[in-house]
Amino acid sequence: MKFPILTISLIVTFIPFSLLSNTATSTPVYDVDGEPLIPEIGYYILPLIRGSGGSVELHYNGSCPYYIAQAFSEVDYGFPSVWQLSDPEGDSGSRYVRVGRVLENPGEETVNRWFKIETHPRGDYKLVFCPTVCETCRPVCGDIGLLSQGDSRLLGLSDEPYRVVFKRKED
Repeated sequence: MKFPILTISLIVTFIPFSLLSNTATSTPVYDVDGEPLIPEIGYYILPLIRGSGGSVELHYNGSCPYYIAQAFSEVDYGFPSVWQLSDPEGDSGSRYVRVGRVLENPGEETVNRWFKIETHPRGDYKLVFCPTVCETCRPVCGDIGLLSQGDSRLLGLSDEPYRVVFKRKED
């Protein structure tokens, strides 16, 4: 099941949501406490499977901008940042999630900064890059998964989605 354009400016583990819906109703996304996500509240993105690593965090690769990677520790929740999808990199042509600029109005200039939450076939959630904020743009679409690079697991377009849950940020 897809969420009717429940688009998010993914913020490294602490995420404010932007709802852009053409429909009167959309399927809610629930946090780990069974509460629907609220756009004005921050949430941490955590792996569905405990013991498989931590939340997501900034990863320095020797130059800016930073990549987004899975933390090694389950207690590391990271801090806010706007995400964007990189252009194809290296011989593999992999496209990674990197730190972006401030989220601006939807359109051609910001198309690489819009991600969605969709229901995984097993009923939990996955992150997806397939923006619909630009009618004339034809972006590559795909699941966001974990890509191994050395000792790190970077977020990027992948055939295997990174299955996640959301935990409400405590005040």
